[in-house]
Formats: sequence, C-alpha cells, structure tokens
Amino acid sequence: MELLQFRYFLEAARYGNLTRAAEDLHIAQPALSQSIKRLESELGVKLFDRKNHRIYLNEQGKLLEKRLLPIMESIDNLKDELWESVYSSKQTIYLNFFAASPFITNCIIAYRGQHPDVKFQVSQLEMTDACDIHIDSRAAVRKTDPGEKPMLPEGAIRQEVLNEQIFLAVPVHSPLAEKKFVDLRELREEGYIRLGHGWQLRSICDDFFRQAGVRPQMIFESNSPESVRNLIAAGLGIGFWPEKSWGGTPGPRVALIPIRYPVCRRDVLVTEFEQAKEKPVVEDFLNYMCEYFRKESPDWKHTI
Repeated sequence: MELLQFRYFLEAARYGNLTRAAEDLHIAQPALSQSIKRLESELGVKLFDRKNHRIYLNEQGKLLEKRLLPIMESIDNLKDELWESVYSSKQTIYLNFFAASPFITNCIIAYRGQHPDVKFQVSQLEMTDACDIHIDSRAAVRKTDPGEKPMLPEGAIRQEVLNEQIFLAVPVHSPLAEKKFVDLRELREEGYIRLGHGWQLRSICDDFFRQAGVRPQMIFESNSPESVRNLIAAGLGIGFWPEKSWGGTPGPRVALIPIRYPVCRRDVLVTEFEQAKEKPVVEDFLNYMCEYFRKESPDWKHTI
C-alpha cells in the first residue's frame, strides 16, 4: 500500500463519483479506478458499494476513512510544522554567560522589546559550542602582554566588548568613602563581602589580592551579585564593584573608590560559535549588545 492510494481513496469517498474525483486529482478515471481496486485487493475487503454510476462507502470503507482522515491531516501539516521548526530555531539565540549577568539580562529585555519574535535560551555553563554566544571575563590584558590565548573550537570568533575598571565599593558612612583612591595593601584588616566560587569575577578579584600580597578577611560571600551589593549598601562590609557591567548607579548608600594598587580592571569577552553564523539574528543581537554596552554603561567620574 502506498500513501498515494490512500489519497485517491479519500478523494473518491469525498466525491462519491470516480469521474469527478479523477478530475480533481488530475488523473484519468481508469487510473483512479485501478488504484482503488488494488487497494481493496491488498486490504482484502471491499470499500465501496456501487449503484447508478455512484460509489458509496460500506462499513469497511467508513472505518478506513475514519482512521485515515487524522493521519492524512497530520501528514499534510507536517511540512508547515517542519518549516515552523526551522524558523523557530533560526529565531532562537542560545546564550551562555559567566560575566555581566545583570547587564546582559537588561540587554536581552531591551532587545526583545524591539524583536518580540526572537527567543533566548540562557544558561551558565562552561564554554561549549552547543551555544551560539558565550560571554565571559578575564583580568584586563595590557597591550604589551597579550596573555594566554584560550583554546577555541574551530570557526569560533572571540572579541572584547567591554573593558572596565573595578572599584572598591564601601558604605558611605565608612572613613574609606572620603578617600580619593585606596591601596589594597593598606586594607588587610577590612571585612570583605564577595561573590561565591564559580563566578569569574570572584577569581579575578582573588588574583588582585594575591598581587597585593593580602589575605583578605571575608565576612560574607554569596552567589548573587544583588546580595553582595545590598550587603555593602547595608554597611556590613566592603567589596569589589565593576564600573559598568553591574548596571545602574550604586545608590546613595554606596561610594565607589578607585583602587591605585594593583591595577584592577577586567575585560568582558564574547565568543561567537561557528553554527551561529548561519543565523542572522545572532549577528544582529551581537551588534545590538555591543551598542548597548557602549550607550548604557555608566561613566563614573573619578580621579586617581
């Protein structure tokens, strides 16, 4: 049995007349008649009763029609569903990030406001080519020191989208808030609030302490940047604050003080993977994100 035989059967049942059904199918009437006879032979039952040049479904024919109609409708819809799936995949951006999560979240919200048909699937995993875009960070690399280049999957492109200073965030009532700049070597006795393990900003800031030869006194750590900010604002300790990627102003209860030693800066980098190049929406979002970083990043006025 072939799919075409079932289509011919359903058309014949719909018209109740082989000549009219054949005309609609654009085939010769004898070819339609032979197709139905062959189907009846293969099934081993008659499907039609014939009377006065018309055909009528018998009980077996009605049962076959009942079973075939939803099947054929599903098959007819399959092409549209497949194309819809292709469109949906091309309109979905798979985004993975380890850095600038508040800023990236706001960027996604703003982009979706302009492109509501674009979907995002967001995760926080190790760099993997299963995503379209991966965002991470590293301590800022000096121009004379290119640093260690990461191993990238074939076809992946990595670019810096943001270079930002990292300030020391202190409660406004702290004596440190009056300083024009600070030196980490002079802050050994302070209580620090920091991000938990797994955040790249945590490891970057730990390296700042190592450069200063300081073992900090940690009084609280959290995997939530918002909790870190709120605890500093509540006057419970001090911590590090990226100037741009945490988004928004620190609020009236927090002062941001430049760090003179060591140099505290980081780069935020974006890796675009090979398969993303087949999705124009990814390139459009990347351009939007770079512009968003440039426009929305606050510009703190500090003098070191």
